[in-house]
Amino acid sequence: MRTFAHQVCFPGGMVDEGVDSTIIQTSLREMYEELAIPPERADILGILRCNWGEVTSITGISVTPVVGFIGELSDLKISPNLTEVETYFTIPLSDLVKENHWVIREFSAPVFNGGPFVIWGLTAYILDHFIKEVVLKADV
Repeated sequence: MRTFAHQVCFPGGMVDEGVDSTIIQTSLREMYEELAIPPERADILGILRCNWGEVTSITGISVTPVVGFIGELSDLKISPNLTEVETYFTIPLSDLVKENHWVIREFSAPVFNGGPFVIWGLTAYILDHFIKEVVLKADV
């Protein structure tokens, strides 16, 4: 994505009028366009409700994170679209929940530094929100 070049981000983009009838269709289409993960591989778990004021202050636009489960990555052939994605990586949930991997400051987006790349801005905000509101509250 040219606007956010060299930044860590999730697959995503704008709703394509006439193609996408829901935000879920947008997220599935973008995931396929950017990483070649077929839409039928994703079990959509829901939409992550965020503080829209916080999101807009980070990005300047509204963003709706869609959460899905794609199963075992070893069963997928991920093929990044090199015009949009420079590289991809994964981080185990067990690393994402470690507090010492996070820098949290008042009045700024969190920063995750426990992976191969530093994650900051909107992506870190979404990850932090997902961990606090979903993962740590799950009874698993």
